This record gives sequence, structure tokens and C-alpha cells, in this order.
Amino acid sequence: MRSIDVHVHLHPERLARAIQDVFARDGWHAHHPWDPRAVADSLAAHGVERFCFFSYAHKPGIARSLNAWIAETARLLPAGIPVGTVHAGDDDVLAIADEAMDAGLAGFKFHLSVQRFRADDARLMPLYERVAERGRFLVVHAGTMPYRDAFTGIDGFRGVMRRFPSLRVIVAHLGCFDTEAFLALADECPNLYLDTTMALTPLSDRFLGGDADTIPTEWLLRYQDRIMLGSDFPLIPYAYEEERSFVARRSLPEAVARKILYENAARFLGLDANATRR
Repeated sequence: MRSIDVHVHLHPERLARAIQDVFARDGWHAHHPWDPRAVADSLAAHGVERFCFFSYAHKPGIARSLNAWIAETARLLPAGIPVGTVHAGDDDVLAIADEAMDAGLAGFKFHLSVQRFRADDARLMPLYERVAERGRFLVVHAGTMPYRDAFTGIDGFRGVMRRFPSLRVIVAHLGCFDTEAFLALADECPNLYLDTTMALTPLSDRFLGGDADTIPTEWLLRYQDRIMLGSDFPLIPYAYEEERSFVARRSLPEAVARKILYENAARFLGLDANATRR
């Protein structure tokens, strides 16, 4: 089936090497190419027609340069949808965000554990308002998989969504290990979606400390209009196709699979769901 992947990582070469080295020390060896064009070609070979890609500022002071790199890289990747980054510790969060959006970036990615701030950090409130005003979106690693720390979890995130109900957000990794709570929040928030990244393949369990089979198929069926495909590609220690293996393993109806793999993302991203294959 045709697919849209809303969770792909691309980084400048030096940062990409550093990230690979950190994961390799933990036995996590991603054997996929990291060059942006090679990543796009690999995804296309797997039937992925469009993909959101991002990096993230792990410390204050680097978001501008990363956003410039993302914007420049997007010019090389017609199928790519560039997503920027900010850090709550930046002195000029709004200026950085406006510059990124003016450069064509579609939204912003937060990895709360890596960046070490909470979703409800007061320094981010003006940013949320601006993102909502400008019709952009967020991708947020807010769940506790694999990091159980003071920065993640449903509590801080829930308050943000209730304060900014028009904010468009994709929660990464199905919100694991708080999937049920994040799905329940989606009942309240019409613009809240979740991606499947690494949450539904048992091959990720030993790296993330989870159990993909504890997420019932019933939840995928009930929230079939609010779940999108994500992969973490190329930072995955297994074949790309494993990220879509849940469709066959859980015997999802074809109409449900189409929604999760393509249609929900096409709607969220404002793409033409009937667009011809690239």
C-alpha cells in the first residue's frame, strides 16, 4: 500500500555520526544509509510517497543552524516535508520559530527527554500560540518510552493540549508507555494524532524495554482515524518493512490499513489523498 511516513530523522553529517555512535554503544546498530538523498531513495523503494523529516536541538543555541540545514536539505528532497526545531532554553524562541516557518518549515519536533524540558515549560507557551496561529504542527516525543524521567509523560502534555485546543500535534511512538492515556486525550482534542514509530514491531522491544503486543488491536481499530505511520528511519536496527508488519500480523482490514499508512497523514498534512504516485 502507498504510505506516508511522518517520523524520519535527518541530521547534518557530524551530528548524525555522533548519534549513531551513542546508539551503537548500547548495541543499537542502524545499518541504513544516513545521507539525505539515500534515505529518500530507500523510502521511495518501500513505497513511501512523502515523509516528514527533522532533527532536534539537544541544547540551546543550535536551533537556527539546524533549521537552516533542514530548509536547505528540503530543496534536495521533493518528497520530504521539513520540520524544524527549537529549544526552550533559547533566548529568542519566537524569533527562531518565525524564521523557520518563513523558510518553509512545516512545524517543530520536540524530544523532551533529549532536550530536557517538559511540554508544559512556561517558556514554550508563546511558541504554542504562534504555531497554532500559523497553522503549523508539532511532533512531540512525550511518552515515557524508553526514558522514564521528569520530562515525559501524559501529565505535562495534557495541560498543553487543553490550553491550546487548536494546536495540531503528532505524539511519537503511540505515546508509549502511556498509549491508553494519550489515546484518551485524542478523544478530547480533535487535532491530536499519534504515530506508530517503533511501537508496534516486536523487534524494537529489546531496545526500548517495551512489549508491542500489549497494545491491543482494538485500540488501532477504535482510533483508526487518528493514527499515522512513523518509523524513526534510518535510526532503526532492522529492516524498514518491520515498521508496517503490524498490518499483516494483526490482520487489519484494508480500509483501516489505508488510513493508518496514508490517508490520515495526507489529511493532517494537507496533501491530496488522491495524488498520483511520485
